[in-house]
Formats: sequence, C-alpha cells, structure tokens
Amino acid sequence: MAGDLVVGMLYNLLLPLLLLTASSFRYNGLSLVYFLFLLILPLLPNPSLVTMRGQTGQFLRLIIYTSLMFLTLQCFMQIPFAYIPPQVSGFWDGFLYHLGIVRFSSVDPGNIVRLLLPDVGLLVSTLFILRLCRKLLRPVPQVNLHENGIPPSEPQDVETSDTESEDGSEIEGSSFDSSEETTMPVQSGPPQFVQKLIVFAAGLRLLLSAIMNTAGKVVVTLLLGLAGIILPSLTSGVYFGVFLGLVWWWVFGRSISMLLFSSLCVMMAIFSGGHLLVLYLYQLPLSQELIPPEDVYARLFGMIGVIRSDTSNLHFLSVHTNVSWPDFLNPLVLLLLYYTLVALLHKWVHVTEKVRVCVCVCVRLNMFSQKSSGIGSK
Repeated sequence: MAGDLVVGMLYNLLLPLLLLTASSFRYNGLSLVYFLFLLILPLLPNPSLVTMRGQTGQFLRLIIYTSLMFLTLQCFMQIPFAYIPPQVSGFWDGFLYHLGIVRFSSVDPGNIVRLLLPDVGLLVSTLFILRLCRKLLRPVPQVNLHENGIPPSEPQDVETSDTESEDGSEIEGSSFDSSEETTMPVQSGPPQFVQKLIVFAAGLRLLLSAIMNTAGKVVVTLLLGLAGIILPSLTSGVYFGVFLGLVWWWVFGRSISMLLFSSLCVMMAIFSGGHLLVLYLYQLPLSQELIPPEDVYARLFGMIGVIRSDTSNLHFLSVHTNVSWPDFLNPLVLLLLYYTLVALLHKWVHVTEKVRVCVCVCVRLNMFSQKSSGIGSK
C-alpha cells in the first residue's frame, strides 16, 4: 500500500512538476519536446508490474534518453563553436538558437546553468523515479520458515546434524530450549515523519477519488467555467459556451448520459491540449517575431506573449511589462482542466471494462443454468 502511494506521488505529481519546470526554464525547440512529454504523461497508465515493462516504462526511458541526447548535443556543439567564429556562422547561430543549441562563449554563467539545468535535472530525477518505481513494485519473495524462524534444511544437512548431535547432546538441548523462546526480529518501519506523510497522502488520495467518483461532472463543469472567464478571448469562449450549455441543461432538469458526457470530455481534452500547445509555441521568440503580441488577431484568439526575448541579448529571459496575473494563471488552469479530463476518462474506461466483464459473466452463468435445467428436465 505504501509503495503504491509513493509510486503514484512520484509519477502523477513529481514527474509532471519536473517536466513543467524543465519546459519553463527555457523556450526553444528542445524545451518544446519536454512540454509534449508533459501532455503525453496523463495519457499513459500508472506504473505497475505490467506497465513498467510496457508503455509506462518505455516512456520513462524515453525521457531519460532524450535528456541525455540533448545534454550531449549541447556539449558536443561547443567544439565546432570554439573553432568557427560568430561572424562566419551568423545564420546558423540564429537557427541553432531557436532549436536550443547555444554558443556558451557568448552567454553569462547564470544563463548557462539555466540552459543546462533542465536536461541534467530531468536525466537524474527521471532515472531516480524509474529505479525507485522498479524497486517499490518488485514482488516480495516469500520464504517458508520453521517455528523457530530458521529455513528448512536439506536432507544431507539433517544427516550431518544428527551425527553431530550425538557428541554434544547437552549443549544442543540447552540451545533448543532457548531457540523456542526466540522470535523473528521485527523490521523497523519508516520514520514517523514518513509515516505521517504516507497517511496524509492516502487520505488525500481517498478524498480526491471520492470527489471524482461522486462529483466528477461538477468538477469538470467548474473548471470549464473557470477556464472560460479567467482570460476572455475567442478560444476561452469555447470553454465558457460548453459551461453554459451544461448548466442550462441541468437547470431544465435534463440528465446527460455517460456516453454523451465522455464524448464531450474527449473533445474538450483534445481542444485544451491543443490550446496549451499553441500557447507554448507562441512563447517562442520566433513565433513572437512573426506575430507580435500587440497584434489584434493574436489578442483576439488569446495568444498572450508572457515571455519576452531581448533583441540585443537573445539569451536573456524576461517578461513583458503589460502582463497581469490572469496571463500567468490561465495556462495553469488549462493544464489542470486537461489533466482532470484525462483522469476522468481513464476512470470511466476502467468502470466500463468492469461492467462489461460482469455482464459477460452473468450471461455465461445464465446460459449454463439454462443448459443444466434443460438436461435435468430431459
């Protein structure tokens, strides 16, 4: 139970935060890959003995290999940069900058750490998560013990012990008496702070599971309304329109079937995921050069440029002066809505599979009872 909780916290909480941090430290082609990993993460099943050998384990290894490849490429490209002056490779420096490969000789030490930290952090942390998940999900071997806590010995060992027991019967008798009183050593549990943390995580997991089971539709509806009003635009109007449609449908006393609501959740999950991807793409320097943040159509569709790249110093990261707190909160609400929709869809898929299995079992039992009754009547 504790191992499942730790694995769930590592995979569903720590890994998304690491991917979000890695994609927020820099904005280029390499960080776009990490943001795609952040969107793919909730679509995969949670770690288990089966999934760690399948899709989930392959996904974790893909993150490790990708971060290692990016780190190696970043360091390897410093060799040609040392021999090719910036005046000669002007166009290629700009192209590699948008891709994510930077000439370290023209960057201050602080920005070098900022550019390398996502790759190093994801490489170390994902490798740690992968090894810890494998260790916690490993089945515990069962050992058969005697009453005195000693594993059974082989027949050859029994024969040798019988010959030795004839020489020292008195000593063996006293040791046998003491062995009956000895018990298995009690394994020391985790520290008290860790136990309290595990209990808190278990309670929080039960609370969230109960909320999603009983009020999942209400939570999705509230998140849709929040995503629609926090930053008004044409794209956020889609969320607000769906929110109003659901509310008015319930006001008139109508009920929504599970099939219809799950189809709506699938469409909104695709739309919110695409909306997040477009918002992140617009934070790239090349996107803001093509479509400035002051453009009417960019603001009409909710494309707010939060990150600003200085033309005089491209490697310096700053924020636009005219942004406010809804501009920062809007992507977080969209990400929460996306993860909630995908989690609900996963839960409903498991429920429908269980119902399908129960229906198949009931049908087979009914057919078997009908056949047995027919045979009995004959």
